[in-house]
Amino acid sequence: MTARSVLVVMALALMIVARPASAEDPGRVFSGRIMTSTKRFPQTSKSQSQFIANVRKLQQTNFMENKSDHTWTVYFLAFLKSPLNDVEYVIKFYDVTRGGQQLLGTMEEFNDERGQTSIASKMTLDKTILGVNKELLVTLENKGKVYATTRIKILGEGEKYTGKVNFSEDDASGNGSAAD
Repeated sequence: MTARSVLVVMALALMIVARPASAEDPGRVFSGRIMTSTKRFPQTSKSQSQFIANVRKLQQTNFMENKSDHTWTVYFLAFLKSPLNDVEYVIKFYDVTRGGQQLLGTMEEFNDERGQTSIASKMTLDKTILGVNKELLVTLENKGKVYATTRIKILGEGEKYTGKVNFSEDDASGNGSAAD
């Protein structure tokens, strides 16, 4: 083997060995994504590949309404595209059910320190603010820059209408204020 052949073989071997190590980095695997679940995500694991597997196993996109208080509890683990150079971030919720994007609400949150590359937390979504049976685009932003996104569906019971109309005595007798 020539010296050049040896260098080419060594370079290829280094590329093959280096590739799995970077592929197992959760920050690279999930870069720019918000992972969501009804259960808390693990903070540590025996290995990075085990951590990635646990996050994938817990990941879910459909959330059922808690009927007692009409909310959804969503645990999230956001892997930021770049380090957050601030302690404040904003989570925005857009309705994308019928195409387009309509902003429904925002949540301002704070970190302990600057420079974080991932954020684990929990949020409680309220039916009176977001509605029900919608697909939401969720973004984690700071000063207009989007660091991570996901799409989730919030499912539950919609408004129930009986079709029955109740009129006051004045309305029923034709003495309504519109005719006055």
